[in-house]
Amino acid sequence: MDSTRQFILPAVKVAATNGQITYTDTTGHYAILVSSNDSIHFTYLDKSTIWFPVREIKNTRSFDISLQVTLKSAYKTLKEVIVVKKTYKQDSVENRLKYQNIFNANTGQIGITSGGGLYGGAGLDPNDIINLFRFRRNRSLKAIQNRLVQEEQEKFIDYRFNKDLVKQITGFTGSNLDRFMKIWRPDYEWVVITSELEFHTWILEASKAYTRGELPWIIR
Repeated sequence: MDSTRQFILPAVKVAATNGQITYTDTTGHYAILVSSNDSIHFTYLDKSTIWFPVREIKNTRSFDISLQVTLKSAYKTLKEVIVVKKTYKQDSVENRLKYQNIFNANTGQIGITSGGGLYGGAGLDPNDIINLFRFRRNRSLKAIQNRLVQEEQEKFIDYRFNKDLVKQITGFTGSNLDRFMKIWRPDYEWVVITSELEFHTWILEASKAYTRGELPWIIR
């Protein structure tokens, strides 16, 4: 520990007269092989302690040392920090904002504008008319939109059909858990409309069927 005995000191060099050397870990602990005829000392930031004869250490498993150094701001005790994991909805909103230019892009539909007609009434959006004949662009945008939507759906399945939940309900672990989740991965449409109780019940029943060697009831 440091001189205040409030903060631990990692990376302190511990040396013995028999030539053994080690360093304290992030909890301030260390282990070194010595005999009763050896002595040890500590070095930190080029400052060394006196040599401590091993035979004079009453309890070698609880030999607390405070060095004449003081840890400053880098090792101050932090106030309570609460870490909150983002929800699926937050991730989904961020994804929509990130790719809003693609989601909002016109892929060949014609819109109506106000005040653009011959007599000041409603008229066709000229940009939409131009985009209507840009077939390659439209197909590419549509494909990207579909892929982004599919990725959102897969993430939603991952959000509900996650390893922690499945492991807790089924007791499966390791490769058995991975195989079950791959074979019995449910459809997005079914996951969306299923209540929490129904979903958990389905996982349990599916695990029993999986153990019996049955094929999935919901095929993706």
